[in-house]
Amino acid sequence: MSETRNIVVLGASFGGLSAAHHLCKHTLPQLIKSQDPKAPSTSTKEPRQDSTRTPGQSPSARRMEAKRHSPTTRSLSPPASDPRPPLTTLQGEHTISEKALDEMNVRLASAKDIVIAGGGPVGVETAGEIATHLNGSARITLLTGSTKLLPQLKASRALKAQKMLEKVGVTVMYGARATGSEETSDGKTEIRLDNGKTLTADVYIPAYGVQPNTEFLPEDLKTKTGYVATNPSTLRVDAAGPRVYSAGDVSGVNKGGVLHLQASIPILGANMSHDLLADVGGNVAERKYVAKGDETQLVPIGAKTGVGAFAGWGMPGFAIAMVKGKDYFLSTMPDITEGRKWVKA
Repeated sequence: MSETRNIVVLGASFGGLSAAHHLCKHTLPQLIKSQDPKAPSTSTKEPRQDSTRTPGQSPSARRMEAKRHSPTTRSLSPPASDPRPPLTTLQGEHTISEKALDEMNVRLASAKDIVIAGGGPVGVETAGEIATHLNGSARITLLTGSTKLLPQLKASRALKAQKMLEKVGVTVMYGARATGSEETSDGKTEIRLDNGKTLTADVYIPAYGVQPNTEFLPEDLKTKTGYVATNPSTLRVDAAGPRVYSAGDVSGVNKGGVLHLQASIPILGANMSHDLLADVGGNVAERKYVAKGDETQLVPIGAKTGVGAFAGWGMPGFAIAMVKGKDYFLSTMPDITEGRKWVKA
């Protein structure tokens, strides 16, 4: 009887789904062809998380326990005495997040003071959406610890974002980093800032920071910042031994985000095919990944405009609203979940 070999994908977000679909469409068919004709068909299982593991585990890899884990990036958690709300953290069961979203919508409807912490795209987009929807019925403050919004975009575009936010009623407060928060007896939230000041809000939304969800990995497979120690050219995890790879934000090989991920998946797939087929005389060429450092980010602000650039070229507000602002790419999800994005290698 032929030996059963396993390919494990940890994660079912953009990275895990993309890696699994690419494997099923382009690597597994070649493996099956290379087998004895009488060998049983290769079966596939549901992907679990955004890194991959194939046979030939090293001692480090074997130390990982098989248990249920959350997606590979999660919202940065403050100290235990200052827990982040379920709205912006991973809770395991999706119903917890759904309930938190419903409760937030109820609170927003009657809120008079809203504070959003975070000057990155999530904070800016959240502030723009809420301000547009409430149409001046609440005071909205956006906090950032930096001297500008949107760190991946040039200063002129960041200033443009500030002016757009101010136009819909958002006050941007620079040099004000949230360090903690707590509920008050009257149901409001007190937000502590790193400058010693405090703010009080009916609604507080922390929208800053991500932390790689790699607590379950051995330390020798992680970088100093907690990301998977990934070879930036091959996307292999060399310290874990042969046939171990990392995909998505957790790999830490680029600025993060779906666009960078999608550029890396074909390289990841080619190198997995190269390694897996090498044992049966395959000749799939290795490929090298080169992370692009150009200015690429689209940030809708409300329903009709936004700021951003693609490959260093600025995009007009109406184009950003048309491309991303309508549904934040939700309409493209079937291409990811059903694998249509990866029909071509």
